[in-house]
Amino acid sequence: MCYVSAGPTLGLFLGPLIFVTILVPPLAMAEEVSVNRLIAVTALLLPFWLMWIVFSRRAEVHVDECLASCVVLTAYAVAIVGLSVGLRMLRLPALVSAALSVTAGLVWLTWPIWASRTWHGGESEASVGRVVACHPLFAINAQVTQSLGNWTEQSLAYHLTDLAQNVSFSFPQSIWPCVLLHGLFGAMLLTLSIWLENRRPVTDTSTAPVEGSPVID
Repeated sequence: MCYVSAGPTLGLFLGPLIFVTILVPPLAMAEEVSVNRLIAVTALLLPFWLMWIVFSRRAEVHVDECLASCVVLTAYAVAIVGLSVGLRMLRLPALVSAALSVTAGLVWLTWPIWASRTWHGGESEASVGRVVACHPLFAINAQVTQSLGNWTEQSLAYHLTDLAQNVSFSFPQSIWPCVLLHGLFGAMLLTLSIWLENRRPVTDTSTAPVEGSPVID
């Protein structure tokens, strides 16, 4: 769908972040076991991985840049799953946990837009740079910027954010700050969820009397 709508453009690499944000929490909350959640999320991510690798030549993107983008997308998905699971562990309903996770993900992805109103030109460059280094949108854009350009230079983004206009910034030199931040956040919550699942008592129904059967004294 991303390729049909965006073609071999920058949107082909940034669009999956939106899809992951919207689709991962409901998929994760549809399962009660963490392993099944990870399987469902992997099934969702696999088409995006293959799409990037298959169409990398048409977009003039190197395979190693595609693989780095896959790592960023996976870490971000793990963070979204972890957030959903964390909210579920707080006894929130599955639907509420999914909705809050989608909202948080969209707020995080659109940070360059809504936060630009709080920036004060060069005074904000240091703090903005720290966030940019950990943001999945910029981590992926940094991998394909030579082939597909910068997100901040797109016609729509140019009117939505002050980045590269009143506030200068540099793309992340490495994907690892973003990957570690999102991956560790999600992994910790998923690990806690699995630990709690393993501590749940297992009810043995093998010796329980069947309803309606006579009970022998």
